[in-house]
Amino acid sequence: MQDVKSVENVDLTTLIVDLGTVQIYTSTVQDLIDNACIEFHIEDLLKAGQRQWKAVMQYVGMHLFPDTKVLKDKSLSPLNNGTIPTNCNRYDREVLYKLCDYYIYISNVYSKLVSTVAFSYFCNIPTTTFDLWKDEELSSLAFKIWQKLQRSRKDCILDRAYDSNSPVGTMFVGNNEFGMNQPGIGDNATQRRAITAQELPRLDEKKSQELHAIDTQFTDAAVNNTV
Repeated sequence: MQDVKSVENVDLTTLIVDLGTVQIYTSTVQDLIDNACIEFHIEDLLKAGQRQWKAVMQYVGMHLFPDTKVLKDKSLSPLNNGTIPTNCNRYDREVLYKLCDYYIYISNVYSKLVSTVAFSYFCNIPTTTFDLWKDEELSSLAFKIWQKLQRSRKDCILDRAYDSNSPVGTMFVGNNEFGMNQPGIGDNATQRRAITAQELPRLDEKKSQELHAIDTQFTDAAVNNTV
């Protein structure tokens, strides 16, 4: 965290979010990432696993937002026709939306899967907070944050499958995006000849099983947000 008034020649283009009394800059986050790698003996964060990445995000969040009050909504309004204004202890969704964008960006830079867990560590906020936002109104910023994390995670999984340089990974991407392994689509739609009973055992069962296995693996990981 840096106070803009106490820092000379600050490059404002690196500002992530202005919290009023505190400004968060990209350089501050990068310094914390570097410090975490030193403390956790991570030589190459690009090669580090998801568990180490989450540890780094937790380190960053604990140092960036030791007091999460700075992330709370500053707008106040009376509750239930009361006379005392309150923010109901809610977080500032606009601030978290900006932080979410930056978290997804650095996850892409370091080739890591996006997850609500890692983002909650990055903000030093309980994961349950974001999990509950999936039940918010579809037009609400809270739901859009949750949705953005889920869509980015799915995109990461598809990219990782394709980058595996495996035909099965490529088939998984095609099946997920275009249903190429579904009846009436892809080769199934163009190859209409009838097959005999003798031909059935010679179908590529192994490739089908591999595709099913990787499809199940990636789908379970996406649903559980555990990777």
